[in-house]
Amino acid sequence: MKNKKILFGILSALFFIGVMYLTEQVLRPGYLIKSLIKVSAVGSILASYTLIFRQNLKEAIFFRKMKPAKHLYFFMTAVFLVIVIGFLLLKNHLDLQSIRQNLVSKEQLTKQNCLFVFAYIAVINSFLEEALFRGLLCHLFEETHQKAGILFSALAFSAYHLGIIDNWLNPAIPIFCMIGLFGAGIFLQWVCNHYDSLKASWLVHGCANLAINAIGFILIYFY
Repeated sequence: MKNKKILFGILSALFFIGVMYLTEQVLRPGYLIKSLIKVSAVGSILASYTLIFRQNLKEAIFFRKMKPAKHLYFFMTAVFLVIVIGFLLLKNHLDLQSIRQNLVSKEQLTKQNCLFVFAYIAVINSFLEEALFRGLLCHLFEETHQKAGILFSALAFSAYHLGIIDNWLNPAIPIFCMIGLFGAGIFLQWVCNHYDSLKASWLVHGCANLAINAIGFILIYFY
């Protein structure tokens, strides 16, 4: 049973990364369709797991009552500031006009719909990623290979995000992003495990997305 769960986790990660890479790089639909595909992909993985292994969904994704949130608000604030400050430090190395054009053409963001999209990213999108990567994938390994599960979920998390990056970055930046996202995956897993609940890493991830949204807001309105 333990090995079957690990195999399920590996196949699920490959399925999700493949579907989202195809969506982002080949099909290239608008943000609404892309979001529906993502919800369907994560939902199908979670539903399949609960049906195959007969486990409660909340327990499967580690959605438990959170331990006292000592220092959690510090982590939430720190993550927000690190991303915003990092953008300010790196912005001269980025083609901001191309990024904005990517948001407008590929993601079909406008001044009218961007606030709705950003709200979805901060709340729903962060939950989907946490439920899959920190909730399900990592804890499928915990009975026998806990450290391997942490590394695997972080690697899958970074590989998924690398697949959605287009060519508007300096060639060296994707490598930096891969390392940063892998580290972010490790950190979010530590938060999830430390507070014994997906709710903690979801809050921190949501703050990270809020910072990214703030950057997107600036690009949409001021560039």
